[in-house]
Amino acid sequence: MSIGKFKMLCLTVGVAVSFTGIPAIAEDDPSAICFSAATLAKEGDIAGALEEARWCVTQLEQLMQQQVSSFFPDEVNGYTAGEIKKEQVMGMTMIERNYSKDDNTISVSLTGGGSSGSANAFSALALMGMQMGGMGQKIRIQKRSAAVIDENNSVQVVVTLKSGGMLTFESREASSDTVVAFAKKFPVAKLDDSRN
Repeated sequence: MSIGKFKMLCLTVGVAVSFTGIPAIAEDDPSAICFSAATLAKEGDIAGALEEARWCVTQLEQLMQQQVSSFFPDEVNGYTAGEIKKEQVMGMTMIERNYSKDDNTISVSLTGGGSSGSANAFSALALMGMQMGGMGQKIRIQKRSAAVIDENNSVQVVVTLKSGGMLTFESREASSDTVVAFAKKFPVAKLDDSRN
């Protein structure tokens, strides 16, 4: 059964249940979906349980993205934030928000795996690449390792998160000192801790 058909079935059942006086469960409530997956598995409906389990994981990942997005504040160090953009491709998640002040824009992006295992693998590969390439000046931001890369008319401050993944601050207009100062004011530690 496709997700679209399943959602339609849930909506139909929800309407039917509401008419019988039994309280309907929210269609996208992860705890209800995960419970449904476990129930289907117990009943021997493995295909149905897998479909429900996938939808459960999708909903939980979206909840985590919303939680993490709350640590991209509307204002940092005098810079005003734009719209939050979220993408998820092949198990990798990216959340991005641009911050502007005068003629400077600093782009902040969080990249990592949807699960802690893939996030840690991604983080380890990226860190190894930075170390092997000898890229940038090494610094610490809120007790996290970071590298400042200033080349090709672009400044990047790449922070390796303890929870896995990378938090990147990038600007084509601002100086490296400005981007580092911005990164130090950003709630890096709180965002990182929220992902554990």
